[in-house]
Amino acid sequence: MTESRLQRSNRNLFIMPGFQGRMILFVLLTGVVCTALTGYLYYTYVVDSYDVILRHSSLPQELKDQRYHDLLVFGASLGVATIVATLAVSVWALFITHRAAGSIYHLKRVIDEIRAGNLSARVHLREKDEFQDLARSFNEMMDRLGKG
Repeated sequence: MTESRLQRSNRNLFIMPGFQGRMILFVLLTGVVCTALTGYLYYTYVVDSYDVILRHSSLPQELKDQRYHDLLVFGASLGVATIVATLAVSVWALFITHRAAGSIYHLKRVIDEIRAGNLSARVHLREKDEFQDLARSFNEMMDRLGKG
């Protein structure tokens, strides 16, 4: 794919930036809240429990330090996994909203064409786009209006 086509393709991901941006922001904020909640629960329950157990343990300090290090690595891994999952869901939401926004954008464009006088304009959505039923109903309505 040429560079200009790639730039155009990336630019076209945000057909309706307001709608798509709000949806993705919602997903990202939900992910941040989940990450913070997971971190808080992890720290308050697991770390506090380990701390009580290890403080009263007769293990050598070297083993205690290793347990704390393992706990830190596990907590960091849990945080990274939550962030990666949030980013993956955000990318998925971008593509889902792109399908919906593309359908709305195309329908609006056809309505503008009809308003401008092109009564033969019809909505033709991609096979996987959302709102196929709406497009079909709109086209049927325009066909009936054209006959009457």
